[in-house]
Amino acid sequence: MSALPIMSSEQHQQLERRIYLHPGGLWAESVAGAITTVLGSCVSVCLWDPQTTLGGINHFILPTGGSQPSARYGNHALPMLLERVLQMGARRETLFGCVFGGAAVIPGQTGPRLGSRNVAAALDFLEREDIALLRQDVEGRQGRKLTFRTIDGTTLVRKL
Repeated sequence: MSALPIMSSEQHQQLERRIYLHPGGLWAESVAGAITTVLGSCVSVCLWDPQTTLGGINHFILPTGGSQPSARYGNHALPMLLERVLQMGARRETLFGCVFGGAAVIPGQTGPRLGSRNVAAALDFLEREDIALLRQDVEGRQGRKLTFRTIDGTTLVRKL
């Protein structure tokens, strides 16, 4: 009987699928992935279950909208993401959520900022669904480049 080979972290990263998530997109698959997206006033929510190592991410543009389900709108993208990770086998009671984005990137905007409304939609959803918030990096004036690794739930945020 032979022992399983031990992989270095570099070899392990090579097995990850690398995906660029466009605005209005959603990604949740049972294969390991390193998903990257760029956020301004848009928001991404990452859901991850450490027990099953399953996770997913969305990138929504507006907090609400659309009569047809679309990941462009938070009111659709958030339940779609939750449903997808649960269908893959994640367990609701062990899910964690992370929220990123929602910057005020349009100078001189008056009234409630779009980014703030997007962040509120994401945080309200996680609270309603009783999903623990693990990390957030939201609002401000700078966009972000976000990478989410589904194998271990890590997130890397770089301000733009």
